[in-house]
Amino acid sequence: MELNSQTSGGVERRRHKRYRVKSETFAFLGEDSGTIFDISKGGFSFHFAVFEKEPVIPSHLDIFIAEPHFYLPKIPVSFVSEVQTVPASIFSLLRIKRLSIRFGSLSSEQLARIEDFIACNTVTEN
Repeated sequence: MELNSQTSGGVERRRHKRYRVKSETFAFLGEDSGTIFDISKGGFSFHFAVFEKEPVIPSHLDIFIAEPHFYLPKIPVSFVSEVQTVPASIFSLLRIKRLSIRFGSLSSEQLARIEDFIACNTVTEN
C-alpha cells in the first residue's frame, strides 16, 4: 500500500499515486459531463460546471478522450467528496466543483485499460 505525504487538511488517505491528465478527458454522468483533472488506479477527480441543479453521481460512468481515441464505458464508481472552486471572476454566476470519485470493483480488463490510460495520457509532477 502506497501512502502519499500529508495534505493541508490532514493525513493523505489515497493508496494510489495520482497523475495529472494531459488534455481534456471527459467523464460522463448520464447526460452531464465533467473534465477529469487527475486519475489513479483507485479513482479520479474532475471539474464539473454546476448550473441550475447539483450533479447526481450515478453508480457507473463513462470515460472518454478524443485524441488519442479512448472510451471506457460503465465504470463502477462511488462518490468521495466535493470542493467548490473559486470562480475566475467574482461576477461569475458559473460555479465549478471538483468532485472526487472512487472506482468500484473493476474487471481485470477495466483495470488494464485504466493503467494504459495512465501510462499514455498523464504527466508526472515533480
